[in-house]
Amino acid sequence: MANSFFTSTDGSEPVRNGPTEIRIAFVGTYPPRRCGIATFTRDLEQAVGGAGEEVRPIALAMTEPGGQYEYPESVKYEIRQAVKGDYARAAEFVNYSDARLVSVQHEYGIFGGDDGAYILDFLGALRVPAMVTLHTVLKSPSPTQRAIVQQMAKQSGGMVVMSRVASDLLQRSYGVAGSHVHTIPHGIPTMAPVNRRLLKASFGIPGRRMLLTFGLLGPSKGVETVIRALPTLIKSFPDLVYFVVGATHPVIVRQHGEAYRSGLEREAEKLGVRDHLVFRDQFVTTEELCKYLQSADIFISPYLNEAQVTSGALSYAMGAGAAAVSTPYWHAQELLADGRGRLFPFGDSKALADTLQALLESPAELERVRAAAHEFTRPMLWTCVGQAHLALGKKLMVDPEAGTRTPALTGASSLPELRLDHLRRLTDDTGILQHATFSVPARRSGYCVDDNARALLVALEADRLSSSPETTRLVTTYLSYLQFSQTPEGDFDNLMRYDRSFEPSQKSDDCLGRAIWALGATVHLAVDEGHRLLSKEMMERAQTQAKRLGPRGTALTILGVVSFLRAEPSHGAARTLLRDLTERLVAFYQNEATEDWRWFEATITYDNALLPLALFQSYTVTGERASLRVARESLEFLEELCFREGHLTLVGNSGWHARGGTKACADEQATDAAAFVLAFRGAYLATGDRHHLQRMRESFAWFLGSNRLGVPLYDFATAGCHDGLGQAEVNRNEGAESTVSFLMSLLRMLDLVGEGLEHPEEPVPLSN
Repeated sequence: MANSFFTSTDGSEPVRNGPTEIRIAFVGTYPPRRCGIATFTRDLEQAVGGAGEEVRPIALAMTEPGGQYEYPESVKYEIRQAVKGDYARAAEFVNYSDARLVSVQHEYGIFGGDDGAYILDFLGALRVPAMVTLHTVLKSPSPTQRAIVQQMAKQSGGMVVMSRVASDLLQRSYGVAGSHVHTIPHGIPTMAPVNRRLLKASFGIPGRRMLLTFGLLGPSKGVETVIRALPTLIKSFPDLVYFVVGATHPVIVRQHGEAYRSGLEREAEKLGVRDHLVFRDQFVTTEELCKYLQSADIFISPYLNEAQVTSGALSYAMGAGAAAVSTPYWHAQELLADGRGRLFPFGDSKALADTLQALLESPAELERVRAAAHEFTRPMLWTCVGQAHLALGKKLMVDPEAGTRTPALTGASSLPELRLDHLRRLTDDTGILQHATFSVPARRSGYCVDDNARALLVALEADRLSSSPETTRLVTTYLSYLQFSQTPEGDFDNLMRYDRSFEPSQKSDDCLGRAIWALGATVHLAVDEGHRLLSKEMMERAQTQAKRLGPRGTALTILGVVSFLRAEPSHGAARTLLRDLTERLVAFYQNEATEDWRWFEATITYDNALLPLALFQSYTVTGERASLRVARESLEFLEELCFREGHLTLVGNSGWHARGGTKACADEQATDAAAFVLAFRGAYLATGDRHHLQRMRESFAWFLGSNRLGVPLYDFATAGCHDGLGQAEVNRNEGAESTVSFLMSLLRMLDLVGEGLEHPEEPVPLSN
């Protein structure tokens, strides 16, 4: 198994290449992980390695959370998908290994961060040229997806796509074009001629006509379209049998089990064609796949979505000499043009039945289609594709524009790894406990809505970065706590004893506001539909209480409404509420602020930076310049008050800071540092001013020891966070508020994937 910390697998130092060797590093998923990209990475590595005697390929395997694989010897390094620091460290090792080129296989979902943004840390830290193969090119990418591809284009020497339509989309949707883009087809194996009749006998169907679909199974596959065409076909061809080969996609299995496959079986039973349907629920090897393909009379690719720029399955089938019938997704239109196959409309079973009937009734036409497809795919053999990739790689190695360069100083490897150890330790089946004695949960302290709302925000972000049953369980636990605590009127009972009885407490602005923030984030981020629907119902009840809130509660509610609108941007009532809340928060500021006291209240207390954060976030939705001006002025005021010589000194809980008074220093709290991290990130997203990025980093450094006492609050041993800075020492307890505040801050730092990634090049001016 490859070493997760990027040392040689045998413990020795990496061997330097000889002067005539070309070491090429391939980055992607890799067998025995079961996915199409893994197979492609291995096949490409072997093809390029076989294209020249001087080539010495190595592989860096992407491993998903919870994945443990016994990788073959060719895999020298293992990158943990969700660990941001691994990407920069992997690049450092590639640099040290004397690799002269890197080939990255890019697909959404295999790299960490939003839309796989962590790969930018890897590319940015390389000193050697890289080429990126895009397995998916979207027609309508999100702003983040577009920015990541554009940044990859800047950080690499060349972008490889596998079809003309992908090249066109790359230009139209991403603005990436010209000599930087290279079209090299999807590779296929060399398949020696075989006796189709004997192969069919080996599958238990001697003498029968065989239809085939293969690949990871899921609702987008469109297999039901073929099943619905079978009754008509069987009347003419009673010997017909339809093979569906491939395991159900693991993501589908995790979320829905085998419901799709079971539904297909029920439909076949209902239509009376179950005896003509064969499921092979397995992940087949390339050798096994070739046998299936060479056995098939007709290969059917019934995808339900046109947005498919590459189909390895269709390429393999044509190369095997199977006649191909497909829906008109983009790559199929390109591959099957000029009589090399047949197309039928998406989801149209009748049209499919007519197409198959015509082919099966004309053996001569069937053979002509097979021959045309087979001839067309000869340049797609892996031997040819490997040579094309190597030729491009050699060009990049001598290209001064793509050659040796100074790595970007991303700082990714200096961030702590995201660990939820102490969060889980503090959480039982009720919720997260408020306090700890040192690192031991203090059960007598009970629970509160404030901490469970904060914890829900963290669990949602962690589940977004790296979903697992554990992170999903945490989301459910914290949301369930909020549900139990909500009153029929929409408010929340904040404090709960360990025996699950509520303590009498007055209405709390913070409690209500934080709950709304967490509920809005759940509507936006939760993977589970039940989580989203419940949160929406709870949020609608809670918002009826929002009119009574003061500045801090109003700000927290704004954060929730903004998150909600990211999920439902056309929700009119939410937009009206956001406008009203923003006007109220701006009015609080205007009523209190003076030239030397640019704040919302007469005293600066806790979570202060969340108030300007709310206005920055509101501005990104409404575009109201008044909110942007107040956000800037108030954050600048806090910055003047709390930053000295590049480090953060917070307003202490031991007295706060009243107008005309002196700022208290003792009892600095983690929640206040977290508020600064979030606020400076919000300011950067709203304005594009990179000064805010520096302040964001300095705010996070407070947790790691860049503070008044020069000592870290984050506990690397427990993954908890100490409860604050006293006058002369750290509070050694590691309660929920401080731990969740640290995790929230770390998650925001992990979002920094590259300077200027998705933001304006210049700060937003205050006037139009």
